[in-house]
Amino acid sequence: METDYSIWAFAYARSSMPRDFFGGTLINSNKGRVRNPMVYSAILGGEVGGAAKPIVIDTGMKGDFSPSGKGYKNVESTETVLAKIGLVPDEIETVILTHLHFDHAGNLDQFPNAEFLVQRAEYDGWKRAFELPGDLGSDTKMWPMSSINKNDFVVLDALIAGGRVRFLHGDAEIAPGVHCHFAPDTHTFGSQWVEVRTADGPYVVAGDCVYWYQNIEAMWPPGYVQGNCWRLIDIYQDITRLLDGRTDRIVPGHDPELFERHDSWVAGFNHVAELHLAAGQVSRRPAPPAS
Repeated sequence: METDYSIWAFAYARSSMPRDFFGGTLINSNKGRVRNPMVYSAILGGEVGGAAKPIVIDTGMKGDFSPSGKGYKNVESTETVLAKIGLVPDEIETVILTHLHFDHAGNLDQFPNAEFLVQRAEYDGWKRAFELPGDLGSDTKMWPMSSINKNDFVVLDALIAGGRVRFLHGDAEIAPGVHCHFAPDTHTFGSQWVEVRTADGPYVVAGDCVYWYQNIEAMWPPGYVQGNCWRLIDIYQDITRLLDGRTDRIVPGHDPELFERHDSWVAGFNHVAELHLAAGQVSRRPAPPAS
């Protein structure tokens, strides 16, 4: 079965952070800060010759502050972001959540017709973490909860009760040519990365399994991880093998180079990258203004 998908990545906000947070301590320590993008993605396609269906991978953050209090500028809404490639939230039937950090699992209420796919180990892991003693399971100024918005779980639990969440238990093909790869105890308890099979070969939407291209190209984990860095090295090797070393085919979670290595443009406040166009689909890059 041959499949093909168009692939886009969106910066929906940016923030200034120390370089070693993403690129890793030692090799990026004392090298200043980086204006990192907050990223999620959309794909459109399916079996060649069949109907093209959209899938959204991650959903950004709710509001413009992190749980630890850090502010973000020019945060764009789900509707605004998807409109840049001609999609509307109401038509999205499948949303993949790579993990449940605040900047990837907010705005679930903006997709009224979607089923949400997340690894069971990810959900259960955070539910256990909420039960840590003292303030560890609640205070977002402390490391365990530093990237968790508990209000996102209120929304998620309501979706579970409504039968709109499908828990995955490991690797799964969730649509023709779209494979979720389980990455337990890496960035988080049950992170996953997404393989997208196009007519030109595979691409990877990595979520935060890969923050920066440098992580996988240098085999050097980032400074902020809520899992096991050795497991991240395993995942880097798995992705490298899948892509036959073509790491430019990755959508990393927070790398400004994403919009330099791929055809991209600014729409509204932030960038859109167009990594691949399926046969017969047209570029979403806006036409230049008439002279």
